[in-house]
Amino acid sequence: MVSVKDLQEVVDDLKVEATKRASDLFGEGKSEVRRVVGGHSDGAIFGTLALGLVLGAIVGAAVALLFAPFPGNEARRRLSESVDKVRTESAGKAGNGSTRPVSTVGSTPYASS
Repeated sequence: MVSVKDLQEVVDDLKVEATKRASDLFGEGKSEVRRVVGGHSDGAIFGTLALGLVLGAIVGAAVALLFAPFPGNEARRRLSESVDKVRTESAGKAGNGSTRPVSTVGSTPYASS
């Protein structure tokens, strides 16, 4: 018959062996673990991300040019008119430069806190 003490020794030996194997696997760092499981290095991941961002920007610009509703001169003219319109409208509404709301309760306006 097997005693509890013998079982405890077997469990302890298994624990030591598992700890040793885990430290061997993970002790060499991320790059080794990635190599073992077939992953990529940090540089390759960053390079792929940067390439994807650049290609996405180029494709987006090309699609925008192909599907624009009017030519570039017309777009710039309309944008300029819109900016001028907003500037003239906001110039009439400009106050003292404060961004705090003003209370209109009572006879004298006070800045609310």
